Amino acid sequence: MQRIIAYFVALVVSVVAVAFGIRFAADNSSAFDRFKDEPAPTTTTTIPGPKPAPGQAFVKGTVTKLTAEGAQGAPLATPFTLTALDRGVGKATIENALVDGKRTSIAWNSGTPLPISGAGGSIDVSGSKVDIDAAGAATWTVDGATRALKAGAYRAGAPVAVGVGGLATSRDAVAFTADSLTRVNTSGGVVIKVAPGRLELKGPGKVTATGQVQIRDETSLKPAGGFVFNNGPYTVTVVPVDGRIDIDAILQGPLTRS
Repeated sequence: MQRIIAYFVALVVSVVAVAFGIRFAADNSSAFDRFKDEPAPTTTTTIPGPKPAPGQAFVKGTVTKLTAEGAQGAPLATPFTLTALDRGVGKATIENALVDGKRTSIAWNSGTPLPISGAGGSIDVSGSKVDIDAAGAATWTVDGATRALKAGAYRAGAPVAVGVGGLATSRDAVAFTADSLTRVNTSGGVVIKVAPGRLELKGPGKVTATGQVQIRDETSLKPAGGFVFNNGPYTVTVVPVDGRIDIDAILQGPLTRS
C-alpha cells in the first residue's frame, strides 16, 4: 500500500515539474522573441571640430608638392631675383622708373638673372601661379599681369638697357626709384624663387598637391595621397616644420582625392 502511495506522489510531482518547465520555456520564448524583434543598437561616430559647409572641404596633413594658381599672397620683399626658365627667352621691363631724376624704362633680356635690391622694397605677385617643393621653397611665376613695386629706392644688379627705343643704353647695373606709376612687365617664363617659409595663399584658382593628408567633407574624414581642386575659392596655409611641409586648407568647390 505504501509503495502505491509513493508511486502516485512521484507521478504527481513529475507531472507538475513537466508543466512548470513547459510554462517557463513558453514565457522565456516570448521574452526572447521580444528581444529578437527589437532593432540592434546603433553607434554614431562624431568627427570632432567644425563641420564643413556644403561643397566645402578641410584638408590637413603634410605635402611634398603643391601648386596654387591665381594665388593672392603677401608682396615679395627685397632682395628678390628675376630668373628666366629659358635663358634669353624670358624678358622683363620696369616701366616709368626714375633714373637720375628722369622717367624712363629699364629692359632686361634674361642673359643672366636680375637681382633687385632696395631697403623696404617689394613686388606685388597677386594672381600668380606658385609651386612649393618638398623643402618648402616657393617658385612664383610672374608672367602676364603688370606688377607694382612698392614706392622707394631700388637697384637692378645685372646688365640692362636703360631708355626708350633706339635711345636705350646698356648698363651693367642701375639704381632707380619707383613711385605710383612704376610697373614691372614680364613674359617668356620669368619666375621669382623664395626660400622656405610660412605662406598664406588665397584664390580663386586651381590647387593640386601630393603628400599624406586628411580630407574632411560634410559626411566623412578620409586619408588621401593628395588632391586636385578645380578652380574655386581657397585658403591654403603651408608651414615648413622639422623637414616636412604642413598644410591647412579650406577649399570650396569640386575636389578629387588621389
